[in-house]
Amino acid sequence: MRRYVLLAPLMILLLSCLCLPGGAPPSLATKTPWPTPTPTPAAEPPTPAPPPSLDWGNRDLFRAGLRESQWSALEALPPLAVYNLALSISEDMQHIAGIEEIYYTNNEEVALDSVWLGLFPEILGGEIEIGAVRVDGVSVTPERSTGMLRVPLAPPLETGAARLLSIEFTVTVPSRGGYYYYGIFGYNDGILSLAHAYPTVLVYDQEGWNNGLPDTDGDPLFADASFYYVTVDAPADQVLVASGVEIERSQTGRRQTVRYVNGPARDFYLAASSNFRVVSETSDGITIRSYYPDGGSQSVAQSALETARESIAIFSDLFAPYPYTEFDIVPIRTEAGGVEYPGLTAVNISYYYGDDPFLEEVVAHEVGHQWFYNLVGNDTQDEPYLDESLTQYNTCLYYAQRYGPSGGEACLTSRRFYWNSASNPDLPIGLAVNAYSSQDYVAIIYGKGAFFFDALRQRLGEDTYRFLMRDYSQAFSWSIGYTPDFQALAEHHCNCDLDDLFEQWVHR
Repeated sequence: MRRYVLLAPLMILLLSCLCLPGGAPPSLATKTPWPTPTPTPAAEPPTPAPPPSLDWGNRDLFRAGLRESQWSALEALPPLAVYNLALSISEDMQHIAGIEEIYYTNNEEVALDSVWLGLFPEILGGEIEIGAVRVDGVSVTPERSTGMLRVPLAPPLETGAARLLSIEFTVTVPSRGGYYYYGIFGYNDGILSLAHAYPTVLVYDQEGWNNGLPDTDGDPLFADASFYYVTVDAPADQVLVASGVEIERSQTGRRQTVRYVNGPARDFYLAASSNFRVVSETSDGITIRSYYPDGGSQSVAQSALETARESIAIFSDLFAPYPYTEFDIVPIRTEAGGVEYPGLTAVNISYYYGDDPFLEEVVAHEVGHQWFYNLVGNDTQDEPYLDESLTQYNTCLYYAQRYGPSGGEACLTSRRFYWNSASNPDLPIGLAVNAYSSQDYVAIIYGKGAFFFDALRQRLGEDTYRFLMRDYSQAFSWSIGYTPDFQALAEHHCNCDLDDLFEQWVHR
């Protein structure tokens, strides 16, 4: 996905005027830990109420978050996993109690004797403790390893059958956890960024369960599209910003309870702060909310909103209609420029205390991930170029559409700065994250990869390339695309053999 790495001032200058040539390559961000403050005493969260009973097959629950044009897609989808999740957040915002139900259907061609879940809080610098685990109401003993949980199924789950997994858990959120994947999971400067905070079902594919520990130079999350019904109990003074749409709200004393529906989506994310302010507008049936910190710039938030509006329109025209009724932009403390989630992007809070033109690229890039990461999934650890490199290139298409050909050309030129910083510029773009050094991952995936898609566009021609990307977006909506799928579809559209192009850029 997706961690859009902060660049040196030279890159920012290049993108601010969309015209300056030449110059030295930017320095690339490194993950350095923030100082750890003196720990505060734990404040235990209230025990969450059990999640409400759901009719697992009733997809009408999720229409609220989807544009009406997308409703018909609900019934056409296979039986995706449904998460019924209750989270209770402590007064100190660093301790969470959770109860999770997952209605999981086996869509594979083989029976499954277990389900593997990722425990991302401990991968991202926090802690997670697992309590009672049940399958169809019967207690089971899971197998626990670093960052992973294996829930046994006896008898095995046959193709097309479903089981209900129930998991109780508690999470400790790190303070100033910048060393762990750019600080996307943490409580920093009064802002909670709750990324991947619950046990998450991993992907089963031709490799089996994708249960290896992720390399956090790249996106740690590789997930199937799912549905989410989430109940959040939190201090009443907190402004909550979450994936999906709010469907219910109540307050009792100093606590608030908010319910969200979200999906289809790859993930559920929540940010919270008592210091958030917001500007909003509705355009083409999509409500866009742009949050900013108290004391930060409202005009910056308004500019981010306008970038989101324009990029949603451009990418909807190029690929497929944006599926949701809402899109949010929220500031967090992070070492990345921005981080995308379904229907939402978190951006670096530092942008709100100045007039940094790089914010436009960050927002456009993260909006682009709504199509490639969320709508069309990919193996973010083994084939990161299929969302990051593609989104880098699509960001240049945004600049070309909004500012004319010179804007797109200047954007693509900026990718050369990334590429030139590689230790070996000839490295292919199709390697797994762990096959690159940290610097080469950024240089090749964010830099060189964009030029592959430009080369493909030139080989196919403008019209054929556009038809390809629309077809890819729609044929693999809420599914997962792999390199052979993408190449086969491209060859179908051009009626040609592209082995040489994929060998030159992706595999060699």
